[in-house]
Amino acid sequence: MTHPFTGFLVQTDPAVGIPRAFFTDVLPQITEMAELQVTLAIFRLAAEAGGIETPVSEDALHADRTLRNALRTPGSPREPGERIGAGLDLATGRGTLLRFVATQGRDEDVWYYVNTPVNQALVAAMARGSVAPPRVIWRDAQPPEVVPERPNVFRLYEQNVGPLTPLIADHLVRALETWPVEWIEDAVAEAVTYNKRSWRYIQRILEGWQTQGREPRERYG
Repeated sequence: MTHPFTGFLVQTDPAVGIPRAFFTDVLPQITEMAELQVTLAIFRLAAEAGGIETPVSEDALHADRTLRNALRTPGSPREPGERIGAGLDLATGRGTLLRFVATQGRDEDVWYYVNTPVNQALVAAMARGSVAPPRVIWRDAQPPEVVPERPNVFRLYEQNVGPLTPLIADHLVRALETWPVEWIEDAVAEAVTYNKRSWRYIQRILEGWQTQGREPRERYG
């Protein structure tokens, strides 16, 4: 049973700073609860760890009980971890978050920053090797190698179809809000197979699967 909320204890509860632009520019565009919950969780975890310029690991997000409970839907076959991953892809694709991979030896860890000019510059500097990564992401005495990373679908499009322009990025975000990520990956693969390397063709495949079912697959000219 859900109990009524008794109110915010503003005198004792620590505040979480969220930029005004989140409410004016980002929030009106969000349609998926997973993206909203993941974004708010990163603001909260970053604030708890030191502030908006503190990175948050993907492992910390998957282990966060508050986030997992928020994304657990009774009777749904989708596990909270799957919804967290989808939310992170949407938020990164929208540009709310910055994703990077920290590699040390055979170990790879995925981290996120809230997207601010300072954090953009920091990720770029870490990737060039001109700035040492913050110690929180080190696994041992040596600094890790840092590589910025796009969500899987964005990388897949860029590697197989064409340049990731702002318009294409927006199309991909809308697609992630509409179809399962596996559908988008398969649609890109089918477009490449038939050498139809355009977003329009990929979108027509997805729309066809949605209305006609995924089998049998047809060619969309």
